[in-house]
Amino acid sequence: MARAFGHEDTQVQERALKLVERHAHKLVSEDSREELAHAAGQLTPALRVRAGAVLGAVAAGAGSEMYVEVLPPVPEPVRLAPAPRTAAEVAEEVGALLASDGDVAVFERALDGLVRHAYQDPEALREALAPVIATRWWASEGHVQWPRADDLFGNTRGALDAREALDLLLATVHGTVRTATLHDAVRRGPGGHECPHSPLARAFDARLREVAYRLRTDPMPLLLATPTWSTGLLEPDELVARLAEYRRLDARVSATDFAQALLRVRREDRAAAEEAARRARALGSPEGARLARWLSADNPLPATRRRTKGIRVLLEPAELPEVQDGFPQDFQRLGHPMSVFVDRWHYGHWNPAVRPHWLAVLPERRELVAARMLHELADTAVEDQRGTAVLPLLAEAGGAAGEAVHLCVAYGLGARHQEDRLAAVDALLVLAARGQLDAARLGTDLGELVGLGAVKAQRLADSVRTAAATGADATVWSILRHALPVPLAALGTARPEAAAVAVAARGLGDLLAVAADCAERSGARGTVPHVAEAAARGGSSRLVAQARRLRDLLAEEVAA
Repeated sequence: MARAFGHEDTQVQERALKLVERHAHKLVSEDSREELAHAAGQLTPALRVRAGAVLGAVAAGAGSEMYVEVLPPVPEPVRLAPAPRTAAEVAEEVGALLASDGDVAVFERALDGLVRHAYQDPEALREALAPVIATRWWASEGHVQWPRADDLFGNTRGALDAREALDLLLATVHGTVRTATLHDAVRRGPGGHECPHSPLARAFDARLREVAYRLRTDPMPLLLATPTWSTGLLEPDELVARLAEYRRLDARVSATDFAQALLRVRREDRAAAEEAARRARALGSPEGARLARWLSADNPLPATRRRTKGIRVLLEPAELPEVQDGFPQDFQRLGHPMSVFVDRWHYGHWNPAVRPHWLAVLPERRELVAARMLHELADTAVEDQRGTAVLPLLAEAGGAAGEAVHLCVAYGLGARHQEDRLAAVDALLVLAARGQLDAARLGTDLGELVGLGAVKAQRLADSVRTAAATGADATVWSILRHALPVPLAALGTARPEAAAVAVAARGLGDLLAVAADCAERSGARGTVPHVAEAAARGGSSRLVAQARRLRDLLAEEVAA
């Protein structure tokens, strides 16, 4: 009985207590009674009151103290270290990136180092990179099979990922790829599959292909778009300083690198942006004037239309003219509108490791990135696919956390695979810790998705139980109080004999149990629509028992 009192399932606790109540007269041993009284401190508050009536003094439980919400520390972005000082350091970092995909910060720092040293001393860079290049398949003297290096690196039917981009840059430095091939790839731009991801992939690809071409024909002194922070954000004063250096050296600015720099530059801090705009105008260059206009402009998000496609809820962002005016063609697509019924939804061809780089394309507009990844994340719940590892990064990114971000997290919480659900829980807690979680929005989304069948209640119950176990009971309750009404209402109108109703009831019972636990621990009060109706159903199923428990908890008087 003492072990059962500490069980995580409150129904097991109650069954154990009922047995103790029934057989309390047999507890003649004071030691046994004291042992049970001590273990009863693990019971829920309502059960502890009953245990006290039977066992006498009961040990105080965690719920007897004033509730304090526990959320994880707010993740802080990390400032990128300066570019590698020597060619040997560049080679070391590039080799490490090829061995493991690395993150955005490591990739961008190594990329900037390659560009700087190709400008300063290309021979020293080639010599330092020789051991790294020797390990690549395209550098093997005996390699004669297709694809040849020119065929591979000149193929623009699919966009580059980070590792392929490094191979392209190394092959360029090594002289393996012809200049004509590099130029043709820049001229044609990336092609291949068209899907909502394509604009993000095209922007990433176009910049790297132009960097490769410039390494061969007109090396740049540095990259303008190298971020200041690990999230991809670029401080405006740093971009102004880099443009000033270009002007001092009379260097030609790369169109795609400058476009990426504009999309990365921080504009949320209006005071810093306006000061940087003043300094940019003083440069007297076309790029300085363009940067000044960009920093002084608003930072809008496009209007979004909510659509239902089958059992999925998806979003259609409208056109964003700001990202089209004056940008290279492959960047203009970022501002094109989306359609969930017209657009082709191919995404199996993307390497999952490139997704963090997509967030760094628009680090201050994660809503746009989230909307373009939404269908794929929906399939982790609907089609049992894999792939929510990007969610914690989405929660840490900059910009508004709106409808698209919350829908992405909602689908992740209902993902088929536990590892994917854990990533969604991490994202949920990060948003809560940053004060960016709209619990009513997320709960309403979850209720709709459970009602449609896109998210299974049992999977969702597992996710929110995990989140609550970290100490975030109030956060989880604030979500579930908005998530429960729709599926409970649907359950009340369904035919009792339907098999789907039995499955839904089991999942809702688990969800109600988590809701009751969180309400009890956080001291929640009030009413939730349709809980009373579920509690009034006949029988003693888990759903009915937990609905009654939640109803009674919410109706309790607050202790003086």
